[in-house]
Amino acid sequence: MLAYRGWDEGRDDWQPLARYLSARLEGRPVRMVPVTLSSAALLIETGALDFLVTNPGHYLTLAKTYPMSVLATRARRLSDGSRSTSFGSTLVARRGTGLDSFAALKGARVAAVSPRGFGGFQTVWFEAREQGIDLLTAPSETIFLGFPMDRIANAVLAGQADIGILRSGLLERLAADGTIDLAAFEVLDPGASYTHADAVSTRLYPEWPFLALARTDPELVNAVALALLQSGASGLRDVWRAPVSYLAAERLLAAYGAETTAGSAPAARVPLLVWITMAASLASIAALMLWLRWAGVAQAAPPAPAQAAEVDLTRRERQILHLVSRGLSSKEIAARLGVSPKTVEFHRSNLLRKFDVRSAAQLISVAGKQARPEGETGQT
Repeated sequence: MLAYRGWDEGRDDWQPLARYLSARLEGRPVRMVPVTLSSAALLIETGALDFLVTNPGHYLTLAKTYPMSVLATRARRLSDGSRSTSFGSTLVARRGTGLDSFAALKGARVAAVSPRGFGGFQTVWFEAREQGIDLLTAPSETIFLGFPMDRIANAVLAGQADIGILRSGLLERLAADGTIDLAAFEVLDPGASYTHADAVSTRLYPEWPFLALARTDPELVNAVALALLQSGASGLRDVWRAPVSYLAAERLLAAYGAETTAGSAPAARVPLLVWITMAASLASIAALMLWLRWAGVAQAAPPAPAQAAEVDLTRRERQILHLVSRGLSSKEIAARLGVSPKTVEFHRSNLLRKFDVRSAAQLISVAGKQARPEGETGQT
């Protein structure tokens, strides 16, 4: 699960679900592994995960490379006890500063998770754009603090930032835990949704999906999906319902991708504390991988055969295989060949299937001489 509140809080938040699933799976051990926006791909690549719970933007980004399916959508308990399969983002400032609308973003110091954060940046970027404000350039400074997201609220209170971007519900959760005084904050444009019990400054998007990786045993996938959809009477804080449409999130990501690809980027500052935290996170990921393998959680990727048989490839597949072997990304390959990144991803998926491997490294290993250079023109 994406540990947007940090590893310790994330593990505590999700352990009740682990116990529930383990009971429904006749005692089969269920281990919840906290991931970050960066580490999830590494864990998927090495076969360490069977399922993933994350925000919709992260899911849609990963799904471009790693096949996965949505089993259920979270129905999160709101501050009034109701449940919702939607969430948004909350813009907060210190009470008394007079910052109360999106217009306040102009010239302000803004704290956010990351340019890759869905509820921690991109949803607010989209909303600001609709109001004629470019969140990539309007603030005087954008400070990306990473996870846990709690530190954004603290930065606003400490005067280190004028405005903070939180996912909806976190402000109320921190107040309920006694971590903050809700009266100390001003919510910008709090009436964005009158049907949502928690303060929200943007339109609503589908809640987090519970995902099954393509390599996961189908019988296990079916059992987990059934358990999730029957979680309504479980007593869990958050339960699960049939998957909702993620089209709104797809449209947001498409718009954000088009804008950032065009060359615009936030004037961001990454504090020293975050660099230290990032280094510690990389060390933690390495330690986690060692623990997963020691505990038998991570199943090693199947060994590549020493000598693979010749596989029938099209000319375009040979071209892409050669460029993959040179370490080029899908976007770089697309530019080199004059095709779209989606076309490259289509051929890469075919190559993985034809060679019966799960990663680019394995593909290059088993392809051998078939990764030889080809002309970089031809039919798609």
